[in-house]
Amino acid sequence: MKKDIDTLISEERAEIIKKYEKGRQEGVHINPWEDADYSIYKVTDRFGFLHEEELPTPTAAEDKYKLQEVEREEKWVKMVKKWDKYRNSEKMMKRVYKGIPLKLRGQAWALLLDVEKVKEANYRKYEKMKEQAKKYSTEIKQIDLDVNRTFRNHIMFMERFGVKQQALFHVLAAYSVYNTSRGEEGLSGFFIPGFPKLQRFQVHHDQILSKLLPKLRKHLDKEQMSTGIYTTKWFLQCFIDRTPLTLTLRLWDIYILEGEKVLTAMAYTLLKLHKKHLLKMSLEDLREFLQERIASSFSMSDDAVIEHLQSSMSELRRMKLDLPAPGKRQNVFSCK
Repeated sequence: MKKDIDTLISEERAEIIKKYEKGRQEGVHINPWEDADYSIYKVTDRFGFLHEEELPTPTAAEDKYKLQEVEREEKWVKMVKKWDKYRNSEKMMKRVYKGIPLKLRGQAWALLLDVEKVKEANYRKYEKMKEQAKKYSTEIKQIDLDVNRTFRNHIMFMERFGVKQQALFHVLAAYSVYNTSRGEEGLSGFFIPGFPKLQRFQVHHDQILSKLLPKLRKHLDKEQMSTGIYTTKWFLQCFIDRTPLTLTLRLWDIYILEGEKVLTAMAYTLLKLHKKHLLKMSLEDLREFLQERIASSFSMSDDAVIEHLQSSMSELRRMKLDLPAPGKRQNVFSCK
């Protein structure tokens, strides 16, 4: 007897979940195409990414940065130990803008987000959501596809169904059954059907261009370059792959501290910094640059870019353009 579509989907979901629960146990079958051969890679950089060729000798600037990183680590260790004293202080905020040291970034993010307090207030909710996802999530197949292509050149994600792939899968699966009835506010608003929050941020970005970069806006319109073409990934991914990795991590530091105003300000900053070049580009060049080449086209240091970002944030705040108008909101965000 033919199986109905719901039964087939249910079986497929169960099979995918089973693979992540087993991980890489002995005897588990993993298709060769799912586990790339990384034996050719010789060097892992300080961020955990693998490279085919040996990395060049560090430059004088890189050596200087490493010394700064050590000094900042010492300051952050002291600050983390006395977090209640430094929480929301001007000193803490300045240090976030200077960049959280790599070794302490995870711990610092957890403190900035009050993770332990959230976990206590939602005791075992994550485990319940994982179980709900196994039964009801309609996104399991898409999540599996996304996990399989996420940072496969990173030491933590290179193994198919490895520990970190398992962790990422379970987080995404649990989140997929989070009730989105809360409306546009919060992270979910960027991803619920129709992308209402993303659209509000894109409309707001257009307004900023019209008021503060009118010449560039006119050029983009002339070339029929819709801002939605490039801002979709800028906003949804918080500039991953659109800025150098070292800068991206610092943007995430500031995003966790300041919130979504960083999205509007950084989008404005990127266009300001590259304005002269953008004004000379055709539609094809604009597409390629803003969607692909921009990350490798920064001629200034991360510190200099962050200074420009701070200036943009101040400018937009003065003009009351730091955030779009709020969208619809309901009260709770609960598990189905």
